Amino acid sequence: MRFDTVRKVNEFFRFATREDIDRILSKIVLSERQSRIFEMFYIKRHNIGFIADTLYYSPDTVAKELNRIRAKIAESL
Repeated sequence: MRFDTVRKVNEFFRFATREDIDRILSKIVLSERQSRIFEMFYIKRHNIGFIADTLYYSPDTVAKELNRIRAKIAESL
């Protein structure tokens, strides 16, 4: 994942309202797993380790899914 993509997505979430987030979510398609990870990471602000432990995934799996999620979000920004 390119650093500028991560920066762009993080900057969006730094100032995003719930309406902004809902607008982005309406433009992208997330799998059920990605939706759960998205909610926990971006809405509830849990870290990768916590998400991995809670959902019974490896931290690497969570990180890879976050990269896929960020790529989808970056395309829609």
